[in-house]
Amino acid sequence: MSSADAVLHRSGLYAPGSSPRMLRKALAAGADAVILDLEDAVAPDEKPAARGHVADVLDEVAATPVAPDVHVRVNRSGDGWDTDDLAAVVRPGLDGLRLPKAETPEALTEVAALIDRLERDAGLPVGAIPLIPIIESAVGAVAITALATATDRVTRLSLGGADLLADLGGVGDDDLTTLHVRGELVLRSRAAGLAPPIDTVHTNLDDEEGLRAATRRARALGFYGKSLIHPKQIAPVHEVFTPSEDDVAWAERIVAAAAAAEAEGRGAVAIDGDFVDAPIVQRAETILALWRQR
Repeated sequence: MSSADAVLHRSGLYAPGSSPRMLRKALAAGADAVILDLEDAVAPDEKPAARGHVADVLDEVAATPVAPDVHVRVNRSGDGWDTDDLAAVVRPGLDGLRLPKAETPEALTEVAALIDRLERDAGLPVGAIPLIPIIESAVGAVAITALATATDRVTRLSLGGADLLADLGGVGDDDLTTLHVRGELVLRSRAAGLAPPIDTVHTNLDDEEGLRAATRRARALGFYGKSLIHPKQIAPVHEVFTPSEDDVAWAERIVAAAAAAEAEGRGAVAIDGDFVDAPIVQRAETILALWRQR
């Protein structure tokens, strides 16, 4: 799978695998992607049952496709990820796997080989299911490039802010503590040819302005998309990550003017008094691509 083909979701809404009602409710909430969670949202003694609930929901999704893409976050096991989780969820209806606490490229290579076999057994095209490693530790952070390039299945990286903050021992300004890692995620994702990384959750459900501010900061840094823990967070996040009408109108003018200049054999052009060259055109094309994906 080419990372260029990665779908850019503005929102990824977590839903606990232990609650069939909440899993199905999340699918109808309006998020771009729903993450059926077998990890942190599920108590240890409920994990076997949760695995069955998630498999049932995936079967329903495969039989009656729904609007959001459906991902599953599986559990860690040893140096890799839980093979029982993977065997249960690699099936029709699954659009991606979220891999928590990713730290070594060897673990990603190993899990990719396992998924090859599971896809064959499930009658899926080999390579169909993308991987999204979650960076949640200092060890994972210093291995970003190795993780990004470990397997072609990796299409995006995601930030696990709470675990990373705890590992780094930050006190006070959470954004400042994780700022370097955030920048590295954007930079190294780009250098590896991946789509932009996904921002971490905002845990205060009653802090809409804080959510908006965090989302704007993530967007300014070069992230695209945010993980969410409640449906009421969807609308503010979509508002930030959806290009405005003014942005789209500007981008359309830029692309049209550049096309006309190329047809006439001219190079750069000026629009509204501003010099427009290839990087500006590229930015405009990106805005239009994001607008079409909304």
